[in-house]
Amino acid sequence: MERRMVLKILGISAITPQLHSLAMAAKCHQQLVELAQLTAQAPDYRLQFFTPDEDELVDQLAELIIPADDHSPGARAAKVSLFADLLLATGDEQARQQWRNGLRLIRQEAMQTSIPAALAKAAANEADPKTEIDHFFARLKEMTVLGYYTSSIGIHQDLDYRGNSYLTSFPGCTHPEHQR
Repeated sequence: MERRMVLKILGISAITPQLHSLAMAAKCHQQLVELAQLTAQAPDYRLQFFTPDEDELVDQLAELIIPADDHSPGARAAKVSLFADLLLATGDEQARQQWRNGLRLIRQEAMQTSIPAALAKAAANEADPKTEIDHFFARLKEMTVLGYYTSSIGIHQDLDYRGNSYLTSFPGCTHPEHQR
């Protein structure tokens, strides 16, 4: 099993309580393989949990959390909302309800201000979440980071991971302050 797949399984097991057995991990692995195939052909992917409006909102929120920059594309290009859709569609009912409520709260707050302002308000108590919207931000951020950094964009473009390569020699540290 490849390192990347092990990281995916470990990450998903942290957010999906019922993935404690190898059988569930194998099922999860198959779903991630399917997700990779589906997101590679994103126009063919059909939402399984989110409504189109919810998917668009998650897409906007994820892009605000991990925006595109001059180094790499953001969460939108990595199709984080589709990743979240598949995980929630195959997850437990409690998680799905928390996401529906969280998205409703973000949307209500955004009607009074804007989506970026609503996200900023939800993130304000990140270190010590107290309200339902604070807790939702933690779930949203965790899903965004997990989806982004298990995507090809996150791993190869943002982290510059080369993988499965080796050095024929070790050049040592090239920082001047570490030279003798």
